[in-house]
Formats: sequence, structure tokens, C-alpha cells
Amino acid sequence: MLTTKSLKFFLKDKTVASILIGSILINLAVWLNLLRIKKTTELIPLHYNIYFGIDYIGEWHKLFTIAGVGLLVLLINFLLSLLFYFKDKFIAYTLLITALFVQIILILSSLAIVWINI
Repeated sequence: MLTTKSLKFFLKDKTVASILIGSILINLAVWLNLLRIKKTTELIPLHYNIYFGIDYIGEWHKLFTIAGVGLLVLLINFLLSLLFYFKDKFIAYTLLITALFVQIILILSSLAIVWINI
């Protein structure tokens, strides 16, 4: 049974706190980075790869799916990490590190999308 006391104990772990803060800051940077793209009624490039170039276009608001998915991954991995922390810290740390890597990939993706659209 998870209580507020166990949540406080979980968040006092320096490894957990540092990974979680890093993930949150990077996700915030993804949101702020995507806000740099101007709202328009025209279709804009949403995805680019080195083999085919721009391969997905759509409305500007669909860009925020990237940041939303990152937030969802962060939330799910945080909750699972909290559940596993008191049974196996390795699994808890692995879940948090995975969330951090997802955030890093998403910030790189958002930087590329902003670079294409500006």
C-alpha cells in the first residue's frame, strides 16, 4: 500500500529525484520548443527522416502530440517506478532512466521539427 510517507521516502532518494527533475525539465523544454512554431492554417512538416525527407505533414497543433506522449511516458514510468521501488530498486531506476532517455529523444525530435519549420 502506497502512502504519502512512502512517496516522500521515494522522492528523497537522490537518484530518483535527479532523474525525475531532469526528465521534467526536458519535457518542459519540449513544450516550450514546440511553442516557437507559428500557428498557421497551412499544413506544416511534422516528420523528417534522412532517407525520404519530409514524409508527414499536418496541422500545427499535431506537433504537441510529441510533448504529450513524452508527458504520458514520464507519468506512467514514474508511477510504475513508485510501485516497484520498495520491491526492487533496480527496476525502479531502470524505469526512470528509460523515461529520461525518451525525453532526450523527444527534445532532439522537437528541435529537428522546429528547425524544419523555421
